[in-house]
Order: sequence, then structure tokens, then C-alpha cells
Amino acid sequence: MNSKLSLKLKKRKGKIIYLCVIELLLLALIIYYLFVAKDNVNAIRVTITLLLAMVPVVLEILFDMWIPWPMYCFLVIYATEHTMGSCFNLYLYLPWWDDMMHCTGGFMFATFGYYYLSIEDEITLKKRIRNIFYAISLAVFIGVLWEIVEYLVDTLFMFDMQKDVLVTRINSYLLTSNNGELQSIDNIKEVIVDGQVLPGYIDIGLNDTMADMITTLTGAVVLSLYCLIDREKHPLLKFEKNS
Repeated sequence: MNSKLSLKLKKRKGKIIYLCVIELLLLALIIYYLFVAKDNVNAIRVTITLLLAMVPVVLEILFDMWIPWPMYCFLVIYATEHTMGSCFNLYLYLPWWDDMMHCTGGFMFATFGYYYLSIEDEITLKKRIRNIFYAISLAVFIGVLWEIVEYLVDTLFMFDMQKDVLVTRINSYLLTSNNGELQSIDNIKEVIVDGQVLPGYIDIGLNDTMADMITTLTGAVVLSLYCLIDREKHPLLKFEKNS
């Protein structure tokens, strides 16, 4: 093994042990879904999560950075939260679960973007603002990519990752024969689709998608406010200079 890599692994011994504990729990869950519950879909979900949980320590090694312990523990747990939401129906029982996932995701992606640009001897206010704009842009970009993934999965595999919402009011130019004239329908109480009566108009995931992007942006803004106030005194990520 390369001596430099060996040194990096030795430095992160505690983190690797913590990761192994989480991975063993995930492995036990995979075995349960494969041989007891006979649920291949959830087995695949947990397998993907098992790989995602490795990402923080892999990023540390690849980018020569150090993630403080509280942030590292949070990142590994965060990697499992989508699986917990899907396998244990937390998305259904806890309406805020999805918003929490996107908000914390925006916070984490912005964290990486901000501190990655902060490998300098002195960070002025001008540079700090530049880093914040980059961090927010990176978080929103990744958030948009995820929404595209959800759309493609829903379209190609007939899933419902972009959760539908029943709305009671719609505004559309398609409701009138005159071009350029907007018409509204208020107090929608029922909609009939192929003979099935629904208690409202289905937005086909629009509200969910917009809420996801807004909460992602919110998480990035929270990180930005933290960085403005903290001024690198308590960095959430530490990159090595000239690495």
C-alpha cells in the first residue's frame, strides 16, 4: 500500500471504525430484505446506501481534507436517511422528512463549495462573499440535478418520487380559447379522471419539486450566514494547503 495512503488511513482509524459499525448494520438489513422479507427493491436501496456511507471518508482522502467529527458523524447518518425514509415509511409518517433531507443536503453541498475555495492565507470580505455565491450555486446545481433524476425515474420507471399534491385552485391560459387570456378555477372539490373521482386537482409533482429546490436553497443560505458570522474560526471542513 502507498505510504501516503496508509498514513491517511491511520489518521482516520476512528472514523473508519465508526463507518464499519454503520456498514455492518446496513449489511444486516440487506440480508434481512433478501432472505427474510424477500424485498429486492429495498435490498437495492440499502446496498446503494452502504456505498454512499463511504463517501465522506473517501472525499477526505481524495481531496486532502479533514471533516470534524460532529460533521462526519452527521454526514454518514445523512447517507442512510433516504433509505430509512423509504424502508420504514418515514416519508409517509413524518411529512417534514423530505424537506429535512433537501435542506440539510443544500447545507452540506454549500459547505463543501465554500471551504473548498477558502484554502487561502487570508479571507477578505470580498473573497468570503465570492465563496458564498459559489457555495449556493453548487448546492442549487446539485439540487436541480437530483430533481432531474427524480423526473426521469418517474417517467421511465413509473415511480412517484416527485410526490403529487392535490390543489384546489389552478390558473391557466389553456382554460380559455382566447390567446393571452388567463382563467382560473377556484374551490376545486373534485376532479374526474377516467371515471375516478379525486378530491382535487393533481399537480403531478410541481409543488414537491419547487419545495425541494426552495429547501435546498434554504440550507445553502443557512450555511452562508454561518460562514459570514463565524469567519472561518470554526470551519466545518478543513482542506490542506498546497496538497
